[in-house]
Amino acid sequence: TVSIAAMLAGTAASAGGYIAPVVEEIVPIVEPAPALTWKGAYVGATVGYAFNGDDEVGYAFNDNVFATPETLEIAGANAGIRAGYRTQFTGRTREWVIGGELSYEGGNIDDSFDNGTFSAENSINSVIALRMKTGVLNAAGNTLFYGIVGVAQADYDYEFAGLQDDIAFSAKTDGETATGYIVGLGVERKLNERLSVTGEWEYANFGKETLKSDDGLYSTQMTPEFHNIKIGLNYQF
Repeated sequence: TVSIAAMLAGTAASAGGYIAPVVEEIVPIVEPAPALTWKGAYVGATVGYAFNGDDEVGYAFNDNVFATPETLEIAGANAGIRAGYRTQFTGRTREWVIGGELSYEGGNIDDSFDNGTFSAENSINSVIALRMKTGVLNAAGNTLFYGIVGVAQADYDYEFAGLQDDIAFSAKTDGETATGYIVGLGVERKLNERLSVTGEWEYANFGKETLKSDDGLYSTQMTPEFHNIKIGLNYQF
């Protein structure tokens, strides 16, 4: 009887087959990458090239123009540093960024001519500017397209000389300053949370300043203006 019971028990176990243990699969939790933010303070540096300057040189005697011999087309390389702060907000369809920036740029932006009768030279030493930049982000939030408007002060050296009716005249000024405006467009791309690269076009115009000869009879108007293409690198705190 015991043997028959053992056989029946073995047969029942064999009929049920092997039951594998149930192992629960562990799904790793993936933390989403933090969204890039453009809000905060930053510092940066730029290198650029100024071109297509337009300073039409005219000479006057007792404020009556008697000659406009040539145009100074100032151009040259420049470099600068900048610091700013910006904030970010949500518009109807896009994220917007707006901020202010203070910069200092120096370089070799100049031009000169000498045709034997008249000569002139203009050399911009440095530009200090306060800009406002505002624009929209792309859908990914890593690229900013913006406009630029600002006020700037240029430090420059200017000299002119000429000959009229065998009378020579000349004038020279060092460290002349003129205040004007800047407008432009730019794009900035985030490399990571802290670093970003920029590309910008700007137009700077510093109005008109009168420079008189040593005897006060002859004069010219200094009208420095130029375009500037810049690339830069920013570090956001």
